[in-house]
Amino acid sequence: MGPVSQQLAAEVAAEVRRQGLVIWLDKDGAYTSFVDALADDSLATAADHPVVRFRKSFLEVLLALEHHGSGLDKQPLLIHLPGFNEETIRQTPLLEMYTRGVRYRKALDTLIRDAAMGRVTPPEVERFVAGHPTLQEADLWLQGAAQRDAAGLEGLLAASGGALLVQGLASKDSPLHVSVTSAEDMAIFKTYLHKLTGLDEQWMRAFLPRRRSGAGGADSVDDLLAALGAWLLCVEYVHDLRRPPRHPSLQRLKGLAKPLVNTTRELLDQLRSQHGDAYAKKAHEVEAFLAAELEQMTADDFGPVDTFRKEGDRVLSSAIAALQAGDWTTAQRLADARQGERSFWLQRERQRRWAWRLVAEAASFGRTLSEHAAPFEGAGSIEDAVEIYASSAYLVDLAHRRFEQQRLTLCESRMPEYGPLQEVATSLRHLHRTWADELAVTFTRLCVDQGFLPTRSLRQRTLYEEVVHPLTLSGDKVAFFMINAFRYELATELATELETTGNVVTLKPRLAELPTITSVGMNVLAPVAKGDKLVVAGTLGGFKTGEFTVSDPKTRALAIAARSVGKPALLMKLSEVCEATAVTLTNKLSHHQLVVVHAKEIDDGGDASIDLHTFESLLRRIRAAAHRLQSTGVKHFVFTANHGFLVQDETTATRRDNNKTATGHRHILGDGPRQNKGMAAVSLLSLGYEGIEGYLLFCEDTAVFSTATPSADIVHGGNSPQERIIPVLTVTRQHATGASIAEYLIEATPDSDVANLHRVRIRVGFAKHTTTGLGFATAQSIDVGLVAVGAPHVRVVIKDVSGAGSLHTGRVRLPIGKEWTEVVFAIEGPRDERIKIKVLHADNIDHVQPVTLDSWFSVRGCASVTPAAPVETAPIAWADAIEDEAVRRVFVHIEEHGAITEPAVTNFLGSPRAFRRFSLSFDDYVTKLPFAVSIEPSDDGKRYVKEGEK
Repeated sequence: MGPVSQQLAAEVAAEVRRQGLVIWLDKDGAYTSFVDALADDSLATAADHPVVRFRKSFLEVLLALEHHGSGLDKQPLLIHLPGFNEETIRQTPLLEMYTRGVRYRKALDTLIRDAAMGRVTPPEVERFVAGHPTLQEADLWLQGAAQRDAAGLEGLLAASGGALLVQGLASKDSPLHVSVTSAEDMAIFKTYLHKLTGLDEQWMRAFLPRRRSGAGGADSVDDLLAALGAWLLCVEYVHDLRRPPRHPSLQRLKGLAKPLVNTTRELLDQLRSQHGDAYAKKAHEVEAFLAAELEQMTADDFGPVDTFRKEGDRVLSSAIAALQAGDWTTAQRLADARQGERSFWLQRERQRRWAWRLVAEAASFGRTLSEHAAPFEGAGSIEDAVEIYASSAYLVDLAHRRFEQQRLTLCESRMPEYGPLQEVATSLRHLHRTWADELAVTFTRLCVDQGFLPTRSLRQRTLYEEVVHPLTLSGDKVAFFMINAFRYELATELATELETTGNVVTLKPRLAELPTITSVGMNVLAPVAKGDKLVVAGTLGGFKTGEFTVSDPKTRALAIAARSVGKPALLMKLSEVCEATAVTLTNKLSHHQLVVVHAKEIDDGGDASIDLHTFESLLRRIRAAAHRLQSTGVKHFVFTANHGFLVQDETTATRRDNNKTATGHRHILGDGPRQNKGMAAVSLLSLGYEGIEGYLLFCEDTAVFSTATPSADIVHGGNSPQERIIPVLTVTRQHATGASIAEYLIEATPDSDVANLHRVRIRVGFAKHTTTGLGFATAQSIDVGLVAVGAPHVRVVIKDVSGAGSLHTGRVRLPIGKEWTEVVFAIEGPRDERIKIKVLHADNIDHVQPVTLDSWFSVRGCASVTPAAPVETAPIAWADAIEDEAVRRVFVHIEEHGAITEPAVTNFLGSPRAFRRFSLSFDDYVTKLPFAVSIEPSDDGKRYVKEGEK
């Protein structure tokens, strides 16, 4: 086979391997001799797949197919049908096979252009193709060209020209600079570039600066490579444009042959991946050449490839302008085009990636708002409104929370378009506030017209009797989760996470009792109702049932046990379930049918300091607790809430209570009704409360009373759908949960900080003693999280993930294998300090060995993070991480005395040479310390000072 035929054989073989059954409709019969050669026994190895030929007899074809199966089972097979096209094949006995297979087509002139790439100049190729040669003639022509250029510089370029060009574009010390030394070499090199990429003298005269002679052109290797770099960039730019280029030098590039365009892209891809800095420098240089062209561009001009940084800048600003104009679809389209690893500039600039993530989240939020503009319009009852919110309107609040979480995580002043993105956030907040106000007003007026107490099946007070108690009658183990501020939209995310094989998941809404505060909502989740009535203890401090008052977790568990199981129910905090060992948890549950889990991470006393990161963490912990309880034998789960919440921000309206009787953020408990504008009143008697008199007053919209804490992130107590509509999520395990036979090992390596952010590389593999052969018994991926060791008041905020893993709702999903994932994160706490980081399984479901990094990480003190109560933890022996005993003594001295001089360090270490080694490794040692050390000049040389002490 000649070089053209060889390329064709390789392409056909690749297509058959990829597609299986391939039908080659060769209308003009141009490839008949080629296929005959492929099918010949002597060339069977070249084909590497069966070949069946039509040669005027369909019967022969059908008989030949008997040796290769039916032809319909997608086994590798090439069927050559000369003289047929898409229409005429329909009149043959091979129609069914044609519809099942994949058609192969290759125009001969295209094949010749592809094969001649880098071997013959484009004009020569076009002249040859114009003569309508046969395949055999093309083989002889290209073979002669290859033999002519087989020696010297031509041979070197033919053998490894692409790699040499990439090296030459990246460095002035490349082999090309050594190989191209004479005028003859320059001529050969120019010809080669012309053959490979289409670069010609016309381009060099246009791009390169004018010489003293008045003529532009390339006089050196550097000149040629500069012109080549510009050519490659401009060809890619032009062929990514959706409009004709305006720059005169670019207009002719649109007509460049497709094989040449593909080659330029391949060379640029290699340069970008192997020499990113060099590519960035060349792109900036060429931007100056195209200044007038780039100034006229709009976002709609470009495809997904950002050849130049200014393209990305323009598209980003256009996307944000679309957000500001409320054009959510355009903003989403532009953001989708820049997802993943498509853009070189986004791979290099984290903040730019984060800006695009915010754009995508904002577009999704805005679009969701517009799709559910007035969801309660036409609702004729409270029940209708609840059903509408639970089926669709909740999506707006879900999108709002996700957007705010992303904004908290990613938005910072160094980000491109930071100011405009902040404006977008403010605008979306106002849109959401208007939407929420209208929703709340409509809902409240329905309540005023029909009564604030809904039908029995929607009441919170009947939840235990109608949902939980029937499950206890089965004799199976039941877990009842009472979760503070577990809003309905949060439950939809948890339901999705729990919809795994073997689980039956049901999510329904109910209405929380009024006012929507913890002392009411939590206590009424126990069986305290007497018919339709609730006997109130104190001022809404609990409810009386039998001989005691239900007012705290312990009495709730007692009331539940008395109603359903006849003996004490097991009462556990969410944190206890998550942190207990499997053995401890199994032993605790062994004598209990019913376990009551309280999730009080978000309690009333701390609402003012809660930010939206807390809810993401809460969801992870609930999911982990459910899986752990399920593995110990619990079959039925009920997850519900005391109430929901409203997010408070600068758009929240404040209403002054002139009587100064406001008892909460969102409600007033008074003696009588008021007819104030924008407020609604309901008597406690109409709510079925006994033992207390008076009225509850609410704002009709989402405003808060002036006595509310101004800095609160979430508020509740009112009658809005977000506060009142609570989830009732039931999960029943139909099949026993099989324990994984595999154990996994987390590996983590710290990396240097970038822009005040920490980095760590993580991967998950099988533990050494685990057998990995049973693929069905092992996970494909593992979710891991990062936590501060011994510092519950510190939170780790994951900013970005790159490499093999991906980010999923605050956790990192890692494939099992050898590939590393880079995780970029910030550590926030109420004060500046140093802590250690542990990487562990996010849900503690599989057998995963966690790892604690030896390095110490800086915590960024934030006023928004409230100090937690002190937790007694075992001290970490940081000094043990420093293996060299003498070096260890140096840093222990610094910790105890605050500073040490260079002579003292030398004395500790034993010699000046040891001190020099210490100096070279100083930065590595500092990562192992729980405190920072600075170096200051002194009369005796260096002075090492513990940060904060002089």
